[in-house]
Amino acid sequence: MSRAWRAWCAYWFRPAPLLDLAAVRVVAVGLQLWLLLRLDHHALFAELDGLPDALYEPLAALRLLTLPFGWRVRPSGDALHVVYWLTVAAGALALVGWRTNAALAAFTLGNVAIQAYRYSFGEIHHPEALMVLALGLLALAPAGARLSVDDLRRRLALARRERRVVEADPLAGESPFARWPLLTVRWLFALIYLSAAWSKLAASGLAWVNGYTLRVYALRDGLRWGSDLGVWLGEQHVVAVLASVGALLFEATFWLVLVVPALAVLYVPLGAAFHAGIYLVQRAPFFQFIALYSVFVPWAALAARLRGRRAARAEVLYDDRCPFCIRTATLVRALDWGDRLALGGLEARWPALAASRRDLDLDQCRREMHLLLPDGSVRRGFDAFTEIARRVPLLWPLWGGFSVPGVPAIGRRVYRWVAARRTRVTACTFEACGVDGPDGASRPADDRAGIA
Repeated sequence: MSRAWRAWCAYWFRPAPLLDLAAVRVVAVGLQLWLLLRLDHHALFAELDGLPDALYEPLAALRLLTLPFGWRVRPSGDALHVVYWLTVAAGALALVGWRTNAALAAFTLGNVAIQAYRYSFGEIHHPEALMVLALGLLALAPAGARLSVDDLRRRLALARRERRVVEADPLAGESPFARWPLLTVRWLFALIYLSAAWSKLAASGLAWVNGYTLRVYALRDGLRWGSDLGVWLGEQHVVAVLASVGALLFEATFWLVLVVPALAVLYVPLGAAFHAGIYLVQRAPFFQFIALYSVFVPWAALAARLRGRRAARAEVLYDDRCPFCIRTATLVRALDWGDRLALGGLEARWPALAASRRDLDLDQCRREMHLLLPDGSVRRGFDAFTEIARRVPLLWPLWGGFSVPGVPAIGRRVYRWVAARRTRVTACTFEACGVDGPDGASRPADDRAGIA
């Protein structure tokens, strides 16, 4: 029994890259948020609000969410609008990763409430179900440990507390809790497709692939939704037979991806094409399924491969006795997902630089940040930060702003003004070195530097 338990834990809780989980969060939340924003919620809620109470039969999920107000309570239009905008706000926070788990939980519940109310009047569809389940799973996992504001805040807090730059790779790191949500969604995919194949065979047997069934559905939906491709498919018997056989084989064998993960290279593109074809023919939107195929993508391995092709790195030479500079360097490192920059603390690097770089002056390096480019040239101060922004894609909006005529001249003045007013910590230890305060009492040097 213990051996089986170890195997079970190894399967579900083997350490996995946090980047894989974070990337799925960004893709899933981004797609669902986009769908919400595209939803004409004013028209939808007004239409549903106008339906008679006799048609209202709340789904179990909606009953649970509204249980404090009654077992069969019907939300008002105003309440639904509030839920909609709160859900959108939670989705935006989950996307950028601010209070990620709480935001994901709120985003999940909001989507459940909206979709459950929408389908509480006799018409039920299922494309949203898998997405809602996936969002709920992400809310229970460390989905905000990477690619998030939460991770950035943790790094800045650590830099402030330990008075050093946090140089850890912003995309690296593993967790035993990063694997199970992705595996669960993979299993859900396999079960959904296997269930769909079984339903087809149970209802019609092999007659389902005779071509006529698909032609009827394609022609009906093509005429109903104005799909020329659907009308065309309804007139092509051989194509309909081949498409029917292909769809059934795909659904019945998708579970093989769980046994041989390498098959995802074949099944994921086929699945994306499968659902795209369904949309083009029948206007059935399974966009959530396409987005959730991201659980099969090895994001960390892909990022490592892309990084392997990067150009030579430039070195950011920062003042490692300046708290403000330490936090700035930590921020730059956290945003440098492409690993385009190296960080070098001035005091630690100066002995080597003094021997190899005669063009550098220690006092000038202390006054303003330097960027040492691979070709041997140097950028200083505001120009260094502009070049950093050019090399870090997340900072491209700043780079674009800095390139506007007239902005560099202003930027250099602002940079010099800020640099002249920052504080530096002396070389002595924080415990042993102190300065006199206004009242003559000795005060630690780190208090003078403004470090909490």
